Amino acid sequence: MTTPAINAVSELPPVEASQVVRADLRAVLARVVSDKGLSQTRAAKLCSTDQPTLSKILSGRSDSVSTDQLLRWLVQLGCDVDLTVRNSHKGCPGSIRASFDE
Repeated sequence: MTTPAINAVSELPPVEASQVVRADLRAVLARVVSDKGLSQTRAAKLCSTDQPTLSKILSGRSDSVSTDQLLRWLVQLGCDVDLTVRNSHKGCPGSIRASFDE
């Protein structure tokens, strides 16, 4: 089952698009931690970070972490991360999103 993306981005400046993608990935990370029943301490250890840093990210303050780092943490938590690029529907602008597929 695919969880719908939290946000979709089209025609945003690259900096704003990056912020939206990080927010989506942060939400996916929070869901994975919750679904796996991990404490923040255990999840942080698996992600090779500390609990205060992970707590800050999970509470929505993701400006201090890169998209790359969020992707690495998802992999360290046992997720497969696939990036897919496809043509948008004719006449529609493209979009960017991150979603969780169970």
